[in-house]
Amino acid sequence: MPSSTPPLQSAVARERWRARAQAWLPWVVWAVAVIAEVLTGSDTRLGPVLAAVPPLVAVAHGWRAVLVSGLAATLTQQAFLYVVEAAETGTWTTAMTAMSGVTLASALSAAARVRRERQVQELHDVVGGMQRALLHPLPPELGGYRIAGFYQAAHSDARVGGDFYEALETPHGLRVVLGDVSGKGLPAVDATVTLLGAFREAAYEEADLGRVALVMDRALRRRQRISEDHRFATALIVEAGADGRLRMVNCGHVRPRLVDARGAREVALPTYGLLGLFHLVPKGLPEPVAHTLAPGESLLVVTDGVTEARGERRDFFDLAAFLTGPAPRQSPVALKEALLDALARHTRGHLSDDAAALVLTPGEGGVTRAGGTDARQEG
Repeated sequence: MPSSTPPLQSAVARERWRARAQAWLPWVVWAVAVIAEVLTGSDTRLGPVLAAVPPLVAVAHGWRAVLVSGLAATLTQQAFLYVVEAAETGTWTTAMTAMSGVTLASALSAAARVRRERQVQELHDVVGGMQRALLHPLPPELGGYRIAGFYQAAHSDARVGGDFYEALETPHGLRVVLGDVSGKGLPAVDATVTLLGAFREAAYEEADLGRVALVMDRALRRRQRISEDHRFATALIVEAGADGRLRMVNCGHVRPRLVDARGAREVALPTYGLLGLFHLVPKGLPEPVAHTLAPGESLLVVTDGVTEARGERRDFFDLAAFLTGPAPRQSPVALKEALLDALARHTRGHLSDDAAALVLTPGEGGVTRAGGTDARQEG
């Protein structure tokens, strides 16, 4: 599951260019002030402009660089004053005191920024490592189906989200889940751990797909009571049989799409309720909806990080338009890569929320149908 594409790489390049610009800006200001001072003569005094150099250095450098820049700016300012015959001792003292104060404040600011960035990076590494351990790469084939997908983290420091997925070959067939925990940060990751653990256990033990959803809901509710963190989650749970038959339970999730050579259509899949909030729904288990994949048909499942990804004009990513366009459909990997590229182009590599998607397609040998019946919606 690659996490970078050419559009994302170009976004990284832009970030690097911006960082270089911030690093060089204070020295450009210093050089311009010196050149302008020399060219304009004694009529125009640009020494005060040099007071901007240490704060600009503090934006991209550490406190040592700020002190060096402050010393350079101070010496340059004193040289400017030296050429002014009217410069008195009081003027020198005032200029020196002001520049020293600005430099000291900028150095303290730079030290605090570096310390904060280090803490954020450490937290991001810890949380990101936890999430990578949870969301291990899916095998290209499992249970007679080809699988492809991606998880793309939002570009927002350590605000890691709660998108999750899993695919397991069980005695009841291939079982897949794609979900999204509300909120971000460590609590969202902790809720993800709870839900994935519940799914991995229930997928093997529970024959009824509705009970798998119920076990996940109960696990999340126990976590809510223990932690007093009342976040919920959406999820789509899929059971894929060897005959191409799918059984699906939608727990408040984005509806899946059926993709074939002609285009795509949304599955008419009713929503039962959000995980962690089943107690607000009338009694009874979620009822799975059945569908049999037609030859050449794939199931595409995404999180709302895909459908609600915003572009430069704050417009949402149009998944329907992407699927009706020239999107490659010859394999799950090709469709996944095309979707990831289109998403990166739309957002210019800056997702505001985590995004995940899965594509499920019958294996190369096709699916077996009892009696050779055609694929139809069955519920």
